[in-house]
Amino acid sequence: MAGTIVVVVFVGAANRDPRRFEHPTEFMLNRPKSREHVAFGRGAHTCAGAPLARAEVRVSLERLLDRLDDIRVSDEMHGPAGQRRYAYEPTYLLRGLKQLHIQFMPASKVPHALST
Repeated sequence: MAGTIVVVVFVGAANRDPRRFEHPTEFMLNRPKSREHVAFGRGAHTCAGAPLARAEVRVSLERLLDRLDDIRVSDEMHGPAGQRRYAYEPTYLLRGLKQLHIQFMPASKVPHALST
């Protein structure tokens, strides 16, 4: 309708504001102010499952990283560092990769269960 004001909120951009997060495009495991990230909502609209999801991701990543060494993005599939090319899902809500090709080596010291 003529004269209508349309406001579009891009949720996928909410955590990418360089005024709020230093180096917002980089993946940083120990990012300062990570609790200010809005992935699970804020205030009265906070996701009730957020603490469990955060714990599950932390444990999963720790176990994965314990078992892999020399993890890197594939230069062959995504280009050399500084010139990477990625394909994203066509959506206005979130920014999701279609594919991510990585290369790694199995860790030399994989933790084993303690024997009794």
